[in-house]
Amino acid sequence: GIDLVYNGDDASRYSAIFDNAITKTSDTDAARLISSLKAIDEGNIEEYINIDEVLRFTACSVFLVHLDSYLSSMGHNYILIEDGGVLSMLPWDLNESFGTHKLNNASDAINYDIDSIFYDVSAEQRPIISKLLEKEEYAEKYRGYLKQIAEEYVGSGLFEQKVNTICGAIDAYVKNDSTSFYGYEAFDIGVTALKLFGTLRAEAVLGQLSGLNTHVDASKLNLSALSGSTSGGGGNAPQPPSGGGNAPQPPSGGGRPGRP
Repeated sequence: GIDLVYNGDDASRYSAIFDNAITKTSDTDAARLISSLKAIDEGNIEEYINIDEVLRFTACSVFLVHLDSYLSSMGHNYILIEDGGVLSMLPWDLNESFGTHKLNNASDAINYDIDSIFYDVSAEQRPIISKLLEKEEYAEKYRGYLKQIAEEYVGSGLFEQKVNTICGAIDAYVKNDSTSFYGYEAFDIGVTALKLFGTLRAEAVLGQLSGLNTHVDASKLNLSALSGSTSGGGGNAPQPPSGGGNAPQPPSGGGRPGRP
């Protein structure tokens, strides 16, 4: 049920939602949520989707190229909120953002299409977003939020300022962390890559919004510096230190499903 596709009235068909609910749900809650999914399936989106919240969620997910999410066949890593039958979504587990999940190189990540937003899954399988974007009014609002992120957050320097502030707060701790997976140098390289990702992604998004679809050169972006699990462009991911015993290993485990 985490794809949010209406699949009949039997609650057992949505077990991935109800079995992973953060808050306790009753049979009444389940029936109300299923009724909302049915209404959305029938095209009644204004009454059953928190439109502004879902459009903001979508714009952020697309800008960040977060494909370990509802945007891809994984279909998970979001928190589903149901309030009086109205559904909205919050992002969850963003550690594989910046195109580091699914994509093979920096160019694909930076130039990820803002219109064909679903990866290896059909729009019909992601109705809470696709049914909104089918309507020109909401598609334009979504594009407006992308522009706002690119211009007011990244283009204004606020993004880099925020990165610098957070790095300043944790820098000494990272440097002195004896249990670090990859070490301080990898952290420093990753921060540089993160700033460049923001700059290049904003350029690519604004280019697509202009209708020019200008291809942005991402050859200087070391995408693998943003994730130890990707082999994308610009060099190999930093490796854990060798010698003196086994290096601490990153935790394993699958992603989390959508949660009401």
